[in-house]
Formats: sequence, structure tokens, C-alpha cells
Amino acid sequence: MLNNQVDTKKVKENIHPFNFSGVQLKQGRFKKQFDDMKEYYLNIPNDNILKGFRERAKIDAPGEDLGGWYTGDSTFLRVHPEIDKPSNVFSAFGQWLGAFARMYKVTQDQRIKSKLEYLLHEWGKAIAPDGYFYYGNNPNGPHYEFDKTVGGLVDIYEYVGFDVAMDYLKKITKWAEKGLNRRRIPPTPDNFTGGGYTGGFDSDNEWYTLSENLYRAYLLTHDEFYKNFGETWHYNTYWNDLASNQHCMTALHAYSHVNTLSSAAMAYKVTGNELFLNAILNAYEIFKNKLTFATGGYGPWERLSNQYGSLGNSLWLEERSFEAPCGSWAVFKITRYLLSLTGKAFYGDWTEKILFNGIGACLPMAENGKTFYYSDYRVTGGLKKYYSDTWPCCSGTYPLAVTDYHNIIYFYDDEGIYINLFVPSQVDWETKGTSVRVVQETDFPEQNKIHLKIQTANPVEFSIKFRIPGWIKEDVSIKVNGKERIHNFKIGDWGNISQTWENGDTIDIKLPMQLEMLPVDSQHLQLVALCYGPVVLASNQPGPLKAEIKNPSKRIQRIAQDKLVFQANDNLNFKPYYSYQEGEVYYLYNLINKD
Repeated sequence: MLNNQVDTKKVKENIHPFNFSGVQLKQGRFKKQFDDMKEYYLNIPNDNILKGFRERAKIDAPGEDLGGWYTGDSTFLRVHPEIDKPSNVFSAFGQWLGAFARMYKVTQDQRIKSKLEYLLHEWGKAIAPDGYFYYGNNPNGPHYEFDKTVGGLVDIYEYVGFDVAMDYLKKITKWAEKGLNRRRIPPTPDNFTGGGYTGGFDSDNEWYTLSENLYRAYLLTHDEFYKNFGETWHYNTYWNDLASNQHCMTALHAYSHVNTLSSAAMAYKVTGNELFLNAILNAYEIFKNKLTFATGGYGPWERLSNQYGSLGNSLWLEERSFEAPCGSWAVFKITRYLLSLTGKAFYGDWTEKILFNGIGACLPMAENGKTFYYSDYRVTGGLKKYYSDTWPCCSGTYPLAVTDYHNIIYFYDDEGIYINLFVPSQVDWETKGTSVRVVQETDFPEQNKIHLKIQTANPVEFSIKFRIPGWIKEDVSIKVNGKERIHNFKIGDWGNISQTWENGDTIDIKLPMQLEMLPVDSQHLQLVALCYGPVVLASNQPGPLKAEIKNPSKRIQRIAQDKLVFQANDNLNFKPYYSYQEGEVYYLYNLINKD
């Protein structure tokens, strides 16, 4: 068992995310995705969002049911009519609160603040006197919904400053201390009597993710109540096995078993117990080496794969290759913790893959809650399509993941700035008493050049560090103010340029990119994805692909210099997976044929 004795020493982060302050996206695909998402969620009618809460509280409830997973009109309830509608349905409400809070912190858009304030106060009126806060009357308590609501309230307090959010948090957490069952059944592949691979059936679903947001509340308020309740939900069996470097993941629920790693990270920050740190470090290595597709996605049919070829086997039949918005959100969180706690650049490689091939490749939200849920990597041909039910769980994580772009591009420490992702953007911060802005201009990955401009009122010395990705095969080219800079950068580390910077100084970075073939797993070495840097390419027709696995550029040529379009076999065209649209057939994995 893990030693849960609390160590009161403070765990120091090596580098820090900007926590949604000072970072802005500039024109490009990611800014457009963020702007479109923001407007979509702003336009959901407030009364529709609140209707179920008000009905449960028996107060005036204008508006219309949103339907789908949000208010109970779902496939799940049609299959399980014995469940009392809508008490056990996943609601995205808490995640929407958190997303609005983060959007406001980024944009300072007063429309968002006004909407959030209304939703918060009106929902607060519907909290029962004993603290019950959700739609139905589930006697065991909705662990999943409690966790997401805690996260949303903590976000509101941290990013918007509404103190009343903490009043509501205390009220619902006091209810949860009594109302949430403590079965804490460890998920197992065949434990279906207790809820199977998620560790519970409905009432205690994904109980092992609760610690993260409770610990966040503790660090913000120093209230021991939240710390003690956070300790209650430690996932000792899983975290302890991971700390011992055991592969203990086979057939468990994929997204939530990455999401719980963020709880382990927060447990480490609060307790200082290095077993928790070892758990997330070892988990990362297992995912990187055994459980992820070339895209960075994982969990076909929402189950984690084994070590013996199940990842590759899934590509023949299973269209639900990766739970994209939820899975991306979980990766963004855990890699941010890993980057900040260790300061190691290579953890950003997973972030980058998910940015371009995960959430960045999703279809946008569509009318009436239509949501892109599963990425499809089948050898027989994949399709991007919307989920059959509306407002599923991914409609809650989609705005969180897209807003999180602002919190994963840049990091900082006392010495300077760290550039984790190559995205058109800018960051403002203060160092040594001087305000500094770094503007990143790039068409990456279509082009491999990054141009940085430094704006500062006074000359100031600091470091500009940027991640040297694991896909780099050749030397990186660096120019400072137009002059070549000799360097000795290492792959997987931070490239470091330190000097006294003046207003108007520039840095030009050239990251050599080349084609690479990545087998899906060690049991299917001839089943490969074609990649260009961090971008996974998909073909317009099925293979087999005629190429040399160690030297794909010998027989595959780029045919459009301003776009990532390649041709093989004289008629097999490849373009980025993220560029495929709804209903457009693609082939992300192909069999390779050397002949």
C-alpha cells in the first residue's frame, strides 16, 4: 500500500505554466478553433442549461431540455429503462463552468463573465438544503458529476474571483462527505458486478479522479477539509503498482486511467510522497512505449491495450480508436504536471502529438449538441463523424481542452521562458522588473520555421528555451538577429539561448522535418502510420504502401510545398489526418510492402 502519511514540505515546481494569464493565440487553425468554440458555448441558452437543476429543486424552470446525455435522452437510458430519468446521466455542467472560467481568464470577455455569474447564482439557488446539487435522487451519489462540479467551482474561484463559488463548494462537499459511497471498487477487466473497467456502475463511476480538484481547492484555501477528503479517494492499488513500474492497465477504462494520474500528481504536490511522482513517471513510459498510437491517442473501445498486440489488432475492426476530446484533455493535464514538476522537455512530445492529431483534429461542435467523440484509425478506412447521442461527456471536455491551448504553449521560471509548442501566439510576463513580450510567428507544421520577436521597454537578460522534439533527426538551425548561432542542443532537451535582449531582437529557428514510419506495436511491424514531424498523415486510398520503412522519403515525395501533401505508389496521396473533414474516408494505418 502507498504510504499516505502527509509530509507538509512544499513540492517545488521546476517550471510553471502561465495559468491562462498573458498568453494569446494569433491567427491560425488553433485560434479559429478556440474562437468558434467560445461563441458556440456562449450561445447555449442559460435557461436550457439550468432547466434540470431547477426542476429538481421544484422552482420555476423556463427553457427547454437540452436532451442527450445532459438531461437524460440517451442511448444509455433507452437500453436501461429501469434507471430513473435523469438521476444517473452524465452532465457536462461542471465542466462548462470550468471552461467558461478559463475562457474568461484568457479573453476578459465580459459576455463570458456575465453568463458565468448568472449560471453560478441560479444553479446555487437549486442546491438542496443538505447540499445535494445534481438532477436526480441517486441515494449513492454521483461521483463523476461531483468531481466535475468541484473542478468548475475551483476554476471560478481561481480564474474569475467569485468568492461565492467557495461557499457552494463547501456546501456540496459536506453533502458528498456523507452522500458519496466509499466502496472505491478497484476497476478490473472482468469486474462487471462492481461497474467493470471504470470502478463503479453509475453511482460511483470514476471515483479515482476526485482527488485532483479537491487538492486544488486545498492549495487555494488551505482548508484541511478538502485535503482530508482528497486523501479519501486515493487510487492506491493502481498508483502503487505504477510506482513499482508494473503494467497494470490492460482493459481498464482509458481516459479515466490517464485522468487519475493528475490526481496522483496533485497528491505528490500536497504530500511530497515520491511514490506518487514515481507512479506518473512510470505511467508515462508505459503509455509512450506500449499503449499509444502514432497520433498520441490511446484506448480502442475506451479500453487500455495489453502488451501483446491488442493495439494493432484493434485496427482491423474497432472504429472507436480514441476518445478524442476527453482523452486529449487528460493528456494535456498530465503532461503539464510532468513538465512543471520535472522541467524535462521530452514530456511535451505527447502534448504536441495530441495537439495536432487529437483535439486539434476533431470536428467542431455542431448544432444541438452534436459532438465528435471517437477518432477512427481502422485499416479498412476511417471516418470522422458525430456521436449518435447529443451532449456526451466529450461535449464537456472539448471546451476545456481547446481553452487549454493557452496553458501548454509556454512555461517560465526565474531564468526565463520555455516554448513547449510551436503555435502562432504571444506571451507577456515580467522578469527582473521588466515587462517582456515574445511573439511567435510560424506556419508550423506546414513549414518548419519559427520566428520569434522580443519586445521589451528596457534591455533585460533572460533565457529563451525551446523544446527539441523527439522526432528531430538532424541539427536544428538557429539565427539570432539574422546571425547563425553555434549550439549543442540535444534531442528531448531544451534548446537554450541566453543573453541580454533588447527591443526588436529576433530569433529564427528551423526544425528539420522528415518522413517517418511508426509501426502500431511490436507485434505488427508491417502496419505503419506515416508521419511528418509530429503530424500523422493519412492516405486517400488503401495500401499496401510501397516504401522502405527506414527511408520512406526514397519512394514518397512531397508534392505541395505550401501544404503537407505527399504521394506514394504513383497514386496514393497523403495529407494530415487533421485536414480530413466529416465523412471523408481516410487510411491512417497502412500495411507496408517493400516490393
